Amino acid sequence: MSRMRWIGEITSAEREARASGKLVLLFFQSQGCGGCRKTETITFADPGVAELIERTAVPVSIRVTENQGLSASHRVEWTPTFVLTDGDGAELERWVGFLPPEDFVPQFYLAMGLAAFHRKMFKEAEGAFEWIIDNRPDAVVAPEARYYMGVTLYKDTGDASHLKRTWEAMNRRYPGDFWTKKASAWS
Repeated sequence: MSRMRWIGEITSAEREARASGKLVLLFFQSQGCGGCRKTETITFADPGVAELIERTAVPVSIRVTENQGLSASHRVEWTPTFVLTDGDGAELERWVGFLPPEDFVPQFYLAMGLAAFHRKMFKEAEGAFEWIIDNRPDAVVAPEARYYMGVTLYKDTGDASHLKRTWEAMNRRYPGDFWTKKASAWS
């Protein structure tokens, strides 16, 4: 695999996550999975990806055939599957499929932002969404990040004007996008 430090056992990873305040990244993979091999040899081998994961998460690689109970409990139906959990094992976010580094990084930031949002850690969520908006505004996940930035700002402050401003910004930047259509309720 990559040069990242992988934890071999979930209980140890959860303990480390609780002690460090990080999330746990579960990487479900299978033998003969082309996307899994590309994730290992291309995405996880990328120094920027490795640094991001090691700074924010405790990574665990799980072979689905050898861990069928765990795979079933996390509803893994296809590989690769990525699951972010907290230090107690509660699933916070997930995504499926190979992504090259330039797409994996914004997807990971989106997942971290949503994980923080689910835990009502709004400032942390805002930071993750803002990273995507500022650094990867053309990423496939950018409209979703912009949408959730507005929702997060509203939830954090109670100020509904954030929702209208979000829709206006999305309508200018991402007209016709699926997430812009959702935000049109705030127009």
